[in-house]
Amino acid sequence: MILGLVDRRSQREPAAVLVVAAPWSTLAGLAGAVGPADWLVDVVLVDDEAMAGLNLAYRGAEGPTDVLSFSYLGADGPGEPGVREGARGARRDLWFEPDGGGAGLPLLAGEVVLAPRFIHERCAQRGWAPDREMALLVVHGCLHILGWEHETEADRRAMRDVEAAVLRGFGLPHPLAEGQEP
Repeated sequence: MILGLVDRRSQREPAAVLVVAAPWSTLAGLAGAVGPADWLVDVVLVDDEAMAGLNLAYRGAEGPTDVLSFSYLGADGPGEPGVREGARGARRDLWFEPDGGGAGLPLLAGEVVLAPRFIHERCAQRGWAPDREMALLVVHGCLHILGWEHETEADRRAMRDVEAAVLRGFGLPHPLAEGQEP
């Protein structure tokens, strides 16, 4: 997947910028390791207030969260799927709109919405490494776009295994696997 960056924050605190900017080449590489190479995923940065609104609207949860994913791929559609289950990290067959990418443009497969200030503050409070946290969140968000969920313990383990394999391919540990912290 191709990783794009959209900054919708009204305030750009230096600490929050550092959380995202430091590992950008790694984040782009991680996104490239999952999903079809010509699909675009936008990383959208939002303020904590905007993230809290999205979290309430889409998950029914109060307050900000670190990451939300919005997939623009369907679980069914006409003709052949854009990607088959098991290929390039897809959890199920996935279809996209015929005009989804526009003339010669990559298909916007989804958005990974991040709240940098929330992430930065949580990492500081817990002593986590922000670059490892961001790497995990981008992989996690991209997998959600590819149909992965973690509603059951079996699904959580399966998703964590895929996350760990992608991260390991870049020499990174999975921050939450085997008791490790980000």
